[in-house]
Amino acid sequence: MKKAIIAFILIGGIFAGFSVLAKSPISFKRIDFVNIGSPASEASHNLKGWGPIEPATNGGNWGNISNEASCGLTSPEQCDKALRVTYASNEPDHPVINGRMATVTFKLGKKYCGFPKELKIRALDGIANDDFMVFVRRKGGKWHHVYTYISDPSTEEVWKVHTIKLFPKNLCPCCVWPVHLKKCKCNAEIEVGILATGDTWNQHSTYGQLGIDWIELLGWKRPILPRIPFPIHQ
Repeated sequence: MKKAIIAFILIGGIFAGFSVLAKSPISFKRIDFVNIGSPASEASHNLKGWGPIEPATNGGNWGNISNEASCGLTSPEQCDKALRVTYASNEPDHPVINGRMATVTFKLGKKYCGFPKELKIRALDGIANDDFMVFVRRKGGKWHHVYTYISDPSTEEVWKVHTIKLFPKNLCPCCVWPVHLKKCKCNAEIEVGILATGDTWNQHSTYGQLGIDWIELLGWKRPILPRIPFPIHQ
């Protein structure tokens, strides 16, 4: 009887623990970050298909970015008051890199394996039709569509931080348990593509379209440990 009571208490405690975890917000850690428009930050992120740094190149208001006191960052980076567009004024109206799409590469870490769970993008919803789609892929893999945004049709310029949930099985096969059953390495890099899907506006030839301020990759960070296979019983 006593054993049954103890077992009941233990089971109840386990379920209570799961209930608390389910109600608690999950806090992810930063895996990597790029401040678009800041050459020092961009240098290690292999940017492709982006327009020139704005507003330094063509002027313009860009959601009053030059006078911002805060740019939506919770980490200590200073706002660089700069951006680039994904669909530049000299690029063709075509859904490829160096067309409407721009990409950036993130590193998952060398001393740890980054488990990508969330992507944050600060984008300008401005005068143009700033609809866009987001794609991700692991190095050498295929693109996965993870997000679509339909912009506000008004002409007000508003910076918005988009939080996008990611699924590790599409990015890093080693992040799917059980790891020891898979012949894989923790991929060191993933690529993010942002595709401008709105109709080309009448000032595209000057400013381009779809301004991006910064992109942040978040998730779990775990040390890379030697793989020890479990014994297989015949």
